[in-house]
Amino acid sequence: MSRIKKALERAKAQGTASGRQEQPGLQQASPAANTEELSRLRYFRTKVIDIPREVFIKNRIVTVLEEHPVTDEFKLLRTQILNLTRDTGRNTIQVSGFDPGEGKSMIALNLAVSMARDTRQTTLLVDVDFRRPSIHSLLGLPDDTSGLKQYFENQLELEDCFINPGIDKLTILPAGGRMQDSTEVVGSARMEALVSELKRRYPERYIIFDSPGLNVCPDPLVFSQYVDGVILVARSDFTKTESIKAGVSLLPREKLLGTVLNDSRWQEAMAYSQTY
Repeated sequence: MSRIKKALERAKAQGTASGRQEQPGLQQASPAANTEELSRLRYFRTKVIDIPREVFIKNRIVTVLEEHPVTDEFKLLRTQILNLTRDTGRNTIQVSGFDPGEGKSMIALNLAVSMARDTRQTTLLVDVDFRRPSIHSLLGLPDDTSGLKQYFENQLELEDCFINPGIDKLTILPAGGRMQDSTEVVGSARMEALVSELKRRYPERYIIFDSPGLNVCPDPLVFSQYVDGVILVARSDFTKTESIKAGVSLLPREKLLGTVLNDSRWQEAMAYSQTY
């Protein structure tokens, strides 16, 4: 019997014994799973919703298209992030911006798809923008899609909030809706423990968190305490220099991995990455 089959059967047995799956989302053979095993992952309690390719393309999630020129831009961004973080185990990445309308959620989802297509790790994208959640919309999912809001309100187990959008090795954890007390939720001990658990559970998984802009509300600055690094998104001919200076000054220098310039016309592409 293969290692992956044994691991899957063991996971099923553990889930039956405890009344719920011990592992949220993906089940893997071992932390040292090789490329072949990663390609044979199976989903248990994670809902599988095959998002049509047309929805991704309509919402500018072009990394589903191998031949698209911007896909290479995200591969470059992915490579830069992996080079900066992989050897040191820094696997929690926050994507934020400065002001509304910069496309940071689109960048976060494109990056998550690109990361998942790398053979050496799985990827989890978490929407922690409780002011204006949008990851579910980019996937064409309804506004009442369950997620972290229902988890924090004790309506659902975390494992029941995970979604696989039909892309291998990618899991989505939606926000679940707007929350009036978002800063208090983000700053809670339960949120800190959740991020720590997600980071610890799968060493070979990258977790990308989509958060509000730094100049929008306190939430992203509070959340940055929990992650290993932050990617900031600015939009060409849109984000003001004053906004960039104000936002960057809020973050500790060691947290900032780099910036992404979205909607870059001079390059006739949607994104350009620059790491520090």
